[in-house]
Amino acid sequence: MDESYYASLLETPASSKGGKATSFLATEDTPVLLSVVLSRRTQTHLHQANASVRMAVAARIPRKRADCTDPVKYTIQYFNFLDDRRRFTNFDALLTRLSPVGVVHLSCNESAEIDNSSASTSKGNSKRVKEIQNLLTKVSNVINTRKDILSHDTAEPNDNDTVLTNVMSSLPANISNTKSLPPQLESNLLPLLGGQDNPRFKQYQNDTKLVDDVLSKQAIALLLLQENIHAESPEDGEYEIVQGSISSHLTMDRTAMECIHLLPPRHKGITNVVVGGSPENNSIFGVLNQCKTKMGVRMLEVWLRQPCVELSTILYRQCAVKKMVEENALGRDRLRDEGLGGMRGVDLDGLCGRLGDFVSLGCSKGRGSLTGGTSKALECLYKLHMFADKQLPILMETMADLAGCEESGDSGSEHGDVQSSSMNVASRNGAIKTIYEGLGRAINELAKSVQLVEAVLDFDAAPREFLVKASFSDDLKDLRDELDAIEQEKEDIHENMNKIWEDLSGQRGQVRLEDMDSNGNSSCAWQFRIPDTNASKVLQQQLPDDVTIHRLLKNGVYFSNKELLQLGSKKHDLLMEYDKNQREVVQNAMNIAVTYIPVLERASELVAEIDVLASLAHVAAFNPHGYCRPEITDDDQDGSGIVLKEARHPCVELQDNIDFIPNDFDLIFGESSFLLVTGPNMGGKSTYIRSLAAIMVMAQIGSYVPCKSAKINIVHHLLARVGAGDLQDRGISTFMAEMLEASSILRTATKRSLIIIDELGRGTSTFDGYGLARAISEYIVQNIGCITVFATHFHELTAMEDTQKGVKNCHVTAKRSTDGSNQLSFLYEVQPGPCLESFGIQVAEMANVPKTVIQDAKRKAAEFENFDWKRRKDSSEAKFIRAFKSLPLKSFATSAEKKEAIMKLLQ
Repeated sequence: MDESYYASLLETPASSKGGKATSFLATEDTPVLLSVVLSRRTQTHLHQANASVRMAVAARIPRKRADCTDPVKYTIQYFNFLDDRRRFTNFDALLTRLSPVGVVHLSCNESAEIDNSSASTSKGNSKRVKEIQNLLTKVSNVINTRKDILSHDTAEPNDNDTVLTNVMSSLPANISNTKSLPPQLESNLLPLLGGQDNPRFKQYQNDTKLVDDVLSKQAIALLLLQENIHAESPEDGEYEIVQGSISSHLTMDRTAMECIHLLPPRHKGITNVVVGGSPENNSIFGVLNQCKTKMGVRMLEVWLRQPCVELSTILYRQCAVKKMVEENALGRDRLRDEGLGGMRGVDLDGLCGRLGDFVSLGCSKGRGSLTGGTSKALECLYKLHMFADKQLPILMETMADLAGCEESGDSGSEHGDVQSSSMNVASRNGAIKTIYEGLGRAINELAKSVQLVEAVLDFDAAPREFLVKASFSDDLKDLRDELDAIEQEKEDIHENMNKIWEDLSGQRGQVRLEDMDSNGNSSCAWQFRIPDTNASKVLQQQLPDDVTIHRLLKNGVYFSNKELLQLGSKKHDLLMEYDKNQREVVQNAMNIAVTYIPVLERASELVAEIDVLASLAHVAAFNPHGYCRPEITDDDQDGSGIVLKEARHPCVELQDNIDFIPNDFDLIFGESSFLLVTGPNMGGKSTYIRSLAAIMVMAQIGSYVPCKSAKINIVHHLLARVGAGDLQDRGISTFMAEMLEASSILRTATKRSLIIIDELGRGTSTFDGYGLARAISEYIVQNIGCITVFATHFHELTAMEDTQKGVKNCHVTAKRSTDGSNQLSFLYEVQPGPCLESFGIQVAEMANVPKTVIQDAKRKAAEFENFDWKRRKDSSEAKFIRAFKSLPLKSFATSAEKKEAIMKLLQ
């Protein structure tokens, strides 16, 4: 092939015929950037004014492009919502969804600086400033304590990493001026949104929500200003602006995430101490993460952070998992082992980022400019070729059988008419087939890239060295001949050194020749190694002038001689000359390669999706206790709800030496939506209620669940009140933290929420605690009506079953020892009805509390029980009731006689 053929490839741009809709997926290289603007003024009722604050959040999110003609690289998503001033629950839940976060710019629409111009208002001004500063500090604390939103590559054990929070005491003047802001913002966004006639700019102009939303406009303007986003930065690409909604996914704040162990602990060193288990079973992510690719691992975390609330999306994923679990297990295993397994270590997002860096170094019109050597650029081309020509075709081949067996529609008959009709819509174009067709388009679009790389790259040298083919020019050919001659000379030197060592030691073939770069030393191209560390003494004694010893390690002695060093220097000079001659060719090739970034982005998303679906199927198929496909409904009428048979906690059941006891849930609107769980300490109440929340999250990402059977109604909020702990850095006591969580739940919950409460009111006196627990429970039952599971030791609450509709009692069981030792055997079975004993003293006895203390505790407990009984027995009301019951009313002949007897009792 002549140079004209190569030139034709370098002039051929990538093309596309369209594809799947875009999606948002931040990575460690391109994290989400946020701006937050607060407003003290809220349009709420007077009794809520002091408890709420309005927040506007603007987020710059990396966007997966649809095709090569799509110029939009980022989405600016804006949110506007009310939040509570103490815990900022909604903002906390939004941080859960937007991860990883790189920087947060935080300010208020009022200045937090004291204005000394008016002495008469200095007192009121000072109070206002203090209030604003307090709000900014609280929000900053919420952000900086969220270690889970950092990228996984930035946090190491024992470091003090935090999200970079830029707190601004006041907005810039051009943003705080609400009159000049709208036209100025529109002028700044005009080029970023594609110009006056672009649909994206018209969509912004016609956004009725944003027209009167000054706070959101200020958040967007602050983000553009602080991140220096403007039209003169072509490497950033173009933008789109869309409205975000807190309710677009299942809402979980940090408390709910930690309650169900959604993600592994941030620092692996404390995993076993704090959570228990291993990284494979101490979180829902660890249990479900059997992904083969880096893209799949990232997407699984996104799915877990953003569980779906749309029935069609859940069923779309669930049907694909079903195909790989119940219909084609061999196809699933082949897909994972051969198709996805061949892409282990491949990071398409990282490749797109490196190609994008080439554009960012370039000049105008998107033409890149190489800085430094060409090796990294050619390595990118090599990886592009390996994916397009090797890995992707194998993946397609392993998917063919699965995609072929995925027919349009799905009977779903076992799940009823509602499930069936919804599933038919969702699976009309099944997920596996859709992914397969999308990857097929990607192969076609990447065909020219394969030819491009094959025309440019010297595959005989790769991946050891990345060089342009010598056939591009006579100079390159001459240099290639010299490099080949060096390789032969290197082998001769190696053979000669082996002979020298054989003469010295009598051992044949002990000297090995290795690349210095592969061992972390670039001072020379190669080095010798003898596995025997004692060889260093022989070399120093016998060849002191000819040999230079570099290192002495457990695996041998590393050394070189003069001839090898000189040859390495010669090769280095030739490679520098080769690099200089090939630079223009590489730059032209990279200018074309960057046009394939949108195709790679879409392929990355498709590969990640099939990897996650296959991982969910693998977990369901190989769980030792069995997973089931849940029936999903989307309703809030009486009769719908959550029914789980033999449910298990997905993490606890996999831990060593655990024989997990499954239990049922029967939570039905109008019948049993509020479940009170009583029973002894250590009896399994916490595990029981947390397993429900974990199963709900798994079901709403499209996964199978650890149950024998499951009927699940979609929930929109996961709200949790668990554990006991203070927030000393914020001046919040244990009980205050408990009440703040309870208050947040009552303000946030709707009928489509799931509330799990593990103890409430235990941080204060018994009567106050019981009163609060009873009032909160009745408020949830009477005013919210959502599904709630409440574990408590207030046995008096169990009486609610007789007075409140929808309240049911259940308890975890334990058996006393029959040998007189007062020991307990926990059965971990949940049975209907209340348990009126907590067995606290027995648990203390099991913990080896001194016997004298145990005996004293039993005596004190008996005294309190008898005192309470005597008080009830001797009360005037009790006396009257006993006397009234003793009256022989039936023996009286007339009503007058009955009245006279009763009046005597009242005197």
